[in-house]
Parts: sequence; C-alpha cells; structure tokens
Amino acid sequence: MQSVSGDRFLMSLRPGRRGSRGIFKDFNSQQPSVPLAYSPPACRHHGTEIAQFELGTESKVAHYYSDEETLRLATSMANTIGIPLEELWEAYGNFLIEYTMESGWSELLCALGYDLKGFLDSFDSLHYFVDHVIYKTKMRGPAFCCEAQEDGRLILHYYSIRYGIDNIVKGVTHAVARRIFGIDVAIKVVGRKDEKLSEPVTYHTILSIYAADSETGNRTSNAMIHVHEQSEAPTTDFQMTADDFCTAFPYHICFSTDLFIEYVGHFIRKAFPTINAKTNVCDIMEIVHPRVQFSYESVLAFKNSHFIFQLEQTAEMAF
Repeated sequence: MQSVSGDRFLMSLRPGRRGSRGIFKDFNSQQPSVPLAYSPPACRHHGTEIAQFELGTESKVAHYYSDEETLRLATSMANTIGIPLEELWEAYGNFLIEYTMESGWSELLCALGYDLKGFLDSFDSLHYFVDHVIYKTKMRGPAFCCEAQEDGRLILHYYSIRYGIDNIVKGVTHAVARRIFGIDVAIKVVGRKDEKLSEPVTYHTILSIYAADSETGNRTSNAMIHVHEQSEAPTTDFQMTADDFCTAFPYHICFSTDLFIEYVGHFIRKAFPTINAKTNVCDIMEIVHPRVQFSYESVLAFKNSHFIFQLEQTAEMAF
C-alpha cells in the first residue's frame, strides 16, 4: 500500500492465505503457540516439580505449549530464579533474536531495514512472510507501528490479543539494536490501553525508544533514524492514462480520506460492477491484517505494514 497523494491511498489486492507464525513469537493464535527451548533437566525441574507438568511432555526444541502451560512454566521459572515475570519475558525476547540469528536467519534480519525504525516498520511483513510462506501456520501475529519523533526518539505501537507479554518486545528491540545496528537503546513503556479492534480485545502498548548514551552523537541517531538526502531529478511526463493504469494493476483500489472509492483496477471492476463514487471501501472488504480499525488514520499509521484484505462475501460480485 502506498500514498499517491495527500488525500488518497492506493492499495493492490492479491489472493492469499490466512494464518501466521513468525520470527517474533507472540501467542496470537487459536492453537498452541510459543516454542520454548529448554534442556530436559530444566524442564524436569521447572516443569514437573514446580509447574506440575507430566514427564514425557517436555521437548528440547520445536515443541508448542498452550498459553496456559507457557505462562505456568514461565511463572515457575521466574519465581525460582527470583526475578519478576516481566524481566523473564524481556530476557526471552533477547534470546529469541540471538537464537534466530544463530539459526540461519541472520542475513534476512540484517536486510530488513536500513535503520532501527526501518526494521521495526518491516517487522509485520517479515512476520507474515515467515508465517505464510515458510511455516504455513494459522497463528494471528502481532502488529507494529513505529513513529519518529523530532527529538530523535522512536515511538513503537505494539498490538496483541495477549495480555502481559509486551516485555518480549523490549527484549527483541534491545537485541536488534545491539546486534544489527551496533547501538544501545533505552526503552520505556509510556502507555497501555485496551482497544476494541476485533474479537477478542486488542491490547495496545506504547513504547518510547531512545539512545541509551547521548554521547555517541550522530552515529546513534543515524542508526535509529536515517535521514535520506534529497536529490532533484528531472521531471518526466509519463504518457499513461487511467485506463492503462487500471490494466497494469487490475487488483488496485484507490480511495479518499473518507474511504469512498475513486477508481479501481479492471479485475475489481469486473468483480464488483456496481462500484461507483458513492461506494465506501468498507462495504466491499475488511482488514484481516493488521488488526486495526478500517479508517484513513489507521491506514496512514500502518502505511509501511503488510496489509491483507478480504472481500466481503455479502458484496455483490459478478464473475
């Protein structure tokens, strides 16, 4: 999806599959979700004696625990170690990046963004790619939206249907900043709220990210937010008509700030012959990912995310 002007958005639809699982492991799933890699002795101690698991249910790698089992095991470990559960989740997030980079994903992660903001903006797309293309699972992943502030800070919005695990995001961000961009950052949760974006309720966590050592100067700032130099290019008048564009991009939909459709590609026009200037885009499709309200403001906030739309079955279609 991309902005084509100050008051319009253009998006292109493609047939796709649902489900998600990814590099960033959230619990957003209808099925058991989070892979925890513990050695058998650790599982026996924390699992059978403290968390009341049965022998034989532990697995060293690639075993999935239900939400209830995962929280029970994590709580028992935190109590045994003597640290808050929040610190355990943050350590898990840090371990997650260390583990994935040492397991063959290093090049992909390093290519995800030119700076920390670009990385966080691309997290949704990476998550969806790994979920649907690599693992083909049915998890519903979290959503991320990153905003650059004038003072050099980053504001990261994290959306999840699971409560209490947002500290995993802190651990992931710390590890990414350090291992990929060579900087140390400080992260502070500045807000939490519940939003009725879908069923069930979505938990929205707002995190402030800033350089841990201000003496590192421009190197740290550029690693967090890279300012691209503007260059002038000669203007060229491309002779492409609106009909040519609709032929080249048959699945696109262009809508205004009030979500009324302005024009569509030829496939969409064929599928919905009754579309006109009074048709609201919400009447013919819904957002599958990210799980946000279908509004111009939401689309603008997540413009760097991978949007998945589903055509409404109740819409009048003709094939």
